[in-house]
Amino acid sequence: MADFGGKELTIEDIVRDYLGLVYSFVFRLTGEREEASDMTQEVFVKVWKNLDRYNKEQNLKTWILAIARNTAIDWLRKKRPLVFSKLDHEGDDGKQEFGENLADSGLLQDEIFAQKELREKLDEIINLLTFSQREVFLLHLEDSLTFEEISKLVGRPTNTVKSQYRRALIALRGHLS
Repeated sequence: MADFGGKELTIEDIVRDYLGLVYSFVFRLTGEREEASDMTQEVFVKVWKNLDRYNKEQNLKTWILAIARNTAIDWLRKKRPLVFSKLDHEGDDGKQEFGENLADSGLLQDEIFAQKELREKLDEIINLLTFSQREVFLLHLEDSLTFEEISKLVGRPTNTVKSQYRRALIALRGHLS
């Protein structure tokens, strides 16, 4: 148990309260579902190992997201591009393994398909932003952090963060027109 501003929290409480937020954040930052699960687990291991270093004056959510951000950045630095020609090889049984394991994209109901298509298009457009713009945009819009909280999290002046957010909005508008 750790003291968080007069409130005793266990690591289980922290994981329960922040699991969805951390997973969503690292997934949106990296665009990788499976790796986002691994990174989320790594984030909470780091949180657990560093609970004694947590400054009680700091916002817990911001501290955890800072760990998640750094974990995602480390992962992006290590990431190697995957060459698809290497995936197109035959297994022991003579079948094409990669193509056989792709999910069937059968028809869905029109409304569900339209929503999925719109979300994918929006994700594509968001991924066109620079890393800094995407990071600030997602933290502010989807994680509801203030510009001051984002500033502390990413280690940039508040005015820089606001500027990056405005540039992200301008870029998104440009891509949507």
